[in-house]
Amino acid sequence: SEKNLYLSQLIILDTLDKCLAGQSKDCLRLDETMLVKQLLPEICHFIHTYREVHQHAAELRASASAVLFSLSCNNFNAVFSRISTRLQELTVCSEDNVDVHDIELMQYINVDCSKLKRLLQETVLKFRALKKPAQLAVINSLEKVFWNWVENYPDEFTKLYQSPQTDVAEAAEKLFDLVDSFAESAKRKAAVWPLQIILLILCPEITHTISKDTVEDSKANKKLFLDNLRKALAGQGGNKQLMESAAIACVKLCKASTYINWEDHSTIFLLVQSIVMDLKALLFNPSKPFWRGTGSQNADVELMVDCFVSCFRINPHNNQHFKVCLASSSPSIFHFVLVNSLHRIISNSHLDWWPKIDAVYCYSGELRFMFSDTLNRVIQGTVPHASLRMTSSLTFIGKKTTSLKFKEKATDLDTRSYKCLLLALVKLIHADPKLLLHNPVKQAPEMQSSTAELITGLVQLVPLNTQLAQEAMEALLVLHQPETIELWNPDAPIETFWDISSQVLFLICRKLITQQLFNGTEVLKWLREILICRNKFLLKNKDCATMGAGIPLCWQAQTKLEVCLYMFLWSPDTEAVLVAMSCFRHLCEEADIRSAADEVPVQTILPNYATFSELASVSTMMGTGRPTLQKRVMALLRRVEHPTPGNIEAWEDTYTKWDQTTKQILNFPKNKADDGQQEWINMTGFLCALGGVCLQQRNTPGPATYSPPMGPLSERKPSMISMGPSDISNTMASSCSLSASNETPVGRFLDRLLALLVCGHDRVGLHVRTNVKDLLGLELSPVLYPMLSNKLKNSIGKFFDTQGSVPINDTNTQFVEQTIAIMKNLLDSHTEGSSEHLGQASIETMMLNLVRYVRILGNVVHAIQIKTKLCQLVEVMMERRDDLSFCQEMKFRNKMVEYLTDWVMGTSNQAADDDIKCLTRDLDQASMEAVVSLLAGLPLQPEEGDGVELMEAKSQLFLKYFTLFMNLLNDCSEVEDEGQTVGGRKRGMSRRLASLRHCTILAMSNLLNANVDSGLMHSIGLGYHKDLQTRATFMEVLTKILQQGTEFDTLA
Repeated sequence: SEKNLYLSQLIILDTLDKCLAGQSKDCLRLDETMLVKQLLPEICHFIHTYREVHQHAAELRASASAVLFSLSCNNFNAVFSRISTRLQELTVCSEDNVDVHDIELMQYINVDCSKLKRLLQETVLKFRALKKPAQLAVINSLEKVFWNWVENYPDEFTKLYQSPQTDVAEAAEKLFDLVDSFAESAKRKAAVWPLQIILLILCPEITHTISKDTVEDSKANKKLFLDNLRKALAGQGGNKQLMESAAIACVKLCKASTYINWEDHSTIFLLVQSIVMDLKALLFNPSKPFWRGTGSQNADVELMVDCFVSCFRINPHNNQHFKVCLASSSPSIFHFVLVNSLHRIISNSHLDWWPKIDAVYCYSGELRFMFSDTLNRVIQGTVPHASLRMTSSLTFIGKKTTSLKFKEKATDLDTRSYKCLLLALVKLIHADPKLLLHNPVKQAPEMQSSTAELITGLVQLVPLNTQLAQEAMEALLVLHQPETIELWNPDAPIETFWDISSQVLFLICRKLITQQLFNGTEVLKWLREILICRNKFLLKNKDCATMGAGIPLCWQAQTKLEVCLYMFLWSPDTEAVLVAMSCFRHLCEEADIRSAADEVPVQTILPNYATFSELASVSTMMGTGRPTLQKRVMALLRRVEHPTPGNIEAWEDTYTKWDQTTKQILNFPKNKADDGQQEWINMTGFLCALGGVCLQQRNTPGPATYSPPMGPLSERKPSMISMGPSDISNTMASSCSLSASNETPVGRFLDRLLALLVCGHDRVGLHVRTNVKDLLGLELSPVLYPMLSNKLKNSIGKFFDTQGSVPINDTNTQFVEQTIAIMKNLLDSHTEGSSEHLGQASIETMMLNLVRYVRILGNVVHAIQIKTKLCQLVEVMMERRDDLSFCQEMKFRNKMVEYLTDWVMGTSNQAADDDIKCLTRDLDQASMEAVVSLLAGLPLQPEEGDGVELMEAKSQLFLKYFTLFMNLLNDCSEVEDEGQTVGGRKRGMSRRLASLRHCTILAMSNLLNANVDSGLMHSIGLGYHKDLQTRATFMEVLTKILQQGTEFDTLA
């Protein structure tokens, strides 16, 4: 909750800053002034309070000071008044230990020249009356005020040297004298020198006057100050503190001089030239690095960076310190300073006369070497237990390390310092990729290899869970901009692009596939940007886009990318799935560009182009929930037609992962979060949907046009599916018999799923069984229907021993029930391609075995429910009759009628319980509906007899069924009569009975229609039955037959 509070405060402060920054100056109103009075103390509280080192302190202070800066633009008087009041209070304060926080506010406010003058004049009035702590606070703060002014209003400072402002100079001179008299001891001198040099800079005329040999008395202290400064810098005084202060003051002088145009004031440049050599010798001495003690490291680096950048701006061609910082023998702090300085030169060059970064492009080779050297050290350092052979050349603080009493080992410290340097180098590449790509003299092959080393080096950083990874991704994105790609190797840009960019794709996708990335979705989004950049570059060079694209690495990268995108489709993270789907669009675009350049059909490059396009178009389904999206994805995966190295490998890798996850879920269900189980469900669906294309790979090679190499042996996993030509011919020789497919991973996968259909695990069993049943029935690729059908048939066949008796147990019953549900779903779903594949395996044996098993389950509630479901399956089977293949259809259907009619009225009359009565009526209804469909056009076939006996047997069979149906009708009538007297609760039952009665009449019609020869003589008498209801029924049956157009001519 504390963290959330800080984050909320940060959001509010940032919003305030934006609101205030957007204000125009003329919008001040009275109520606004009141609000400022309320807001100011709150903001000051943030700046003053968060000084302790906790996680968000620095961020909160930075945000609060940004708000104060924006606030002071339009409300300077309110802030100034607070500072002035505090100064006034402190002039009369007798305590030594005083609160100076409000004085320090001046560091954070927006000051232009007139505001600076007010602050200086206010300080001059009150400085002498302040206590020492308050005086030091003023000295420290005013220096920062000056830099705020120079950096925000550089033009005003430049004008100061073109037309001097006497009131500013006057206030600055007075304050110089006050501060000078304050600085009695060496310690105080060290504290005030940095401000004194700034006050002197604010007085251009005095600076010019004191450069002469003789000066008037009032200016003598300024000349003396400069002389002392030079001596201390050269180390003549022997006081370390003064020497360090002189270094700071001289760096400020150099920095300020860069904001002045050389033509406007040459004296200050002469002053700079008189100290710059000593300054560089002090700050950039490899044998004795500049160091002010523990805790000053950041300030030292900042000082050296300021010096470096200022020297570059004064004279970009004086590169002595540049070479010192580049030398591999120099301390690594020098390298760090160099890289940060270059970054500042690139990112901050808004004055016309400041030289640009291209002045140092000649050092790009050395910078590349520094990058690869630092990268190797960091990679070595982050690998656990790597042997670190650290040289003394890159110790962070040189020989001073021993006195630091670091808790960490030297190697840890080194690794940390290398990481800082590497981060700075990566930011430098991001800021200006040309700086490290520049190669003025090298031959093309060398250029290509140096660019490849740089880019693959950055790719190595992407998997690290740090800011380094983020920056590396940004840098790689900048390097992939079309205009930058051309600099990879200007002599052969397109060939180089294919070589290097394929390496990037290959390496990143391999990491994504093995799930070695903590932030996979973010990396995938970034990869999408890379793909967009690649296509922009190819479009720019569309006529020759495929030059050099034939290299094996290019195909391997495409395969890896396909694998990666396929495998993200089963991610539990919906966003990741949508991003992966949208990436397929860029794959298609690249194929379009390449096929146009080579004038070949696009399917040559991307065989599953059509499906990929559909996947991309669905990626805009942002509003859909996870289940809907997964169903859509699986439907599209079933439409993938062509086996490619990409989809084969994706299936294999997913199967391996699925296998591990299944074991984990079954062994450690408590450890698996919902996401883990969701991922398992998605993987199962993915394997079911894409399995068909992998099975095809065994029997049919892909399109003749598409044969990308599978990559070098070192990269290639021993494939579980793809077979050599000899294997294919062997499979063909066994006429693609399905038994030959049992060894395939797809076959093994289906075997595992069938075992999971009866998973008996206490905690996750039901979850696993339900999902496997649904996915097999609803998401399986139609190509796998025959294989699944055969496996189910074989499994159920094993329930019957040689004598035909059946072991009844819960597991077998569960398997039978699951099989019925799966088969019903398969037959119900009109998936694209299902008609073509349903008939490839006969289901007669399995259906008969299912009925034989279910028949002996008895009449308990569960058994009645299973029988009802089985009848519904039979009905669906007959609806799909044209798509199925039967060996002996008439015999099979006769047998089914015989079995199912046994269930009609089997238990309805004996049942005492109303609920069981309802269930048995449902079974009657389901049985009759199934029988209706079976009897349509079915000539009765008795099991035995021939000739006259056969006709007699048919006649008896007809009579048996016809009598049963008549009894059922009578039963319906009796129950209906009873129901009318009871009313209420029975209404539902009477509706069911009407439906059952309708079914029975249909069954009688179908029976008579197909067996007029043997049936008419038994049934004609019903037309003269004494019962009116019976006569009416027979007339209905006869009418139905006449409507169906039965041939009576054959009856003699």
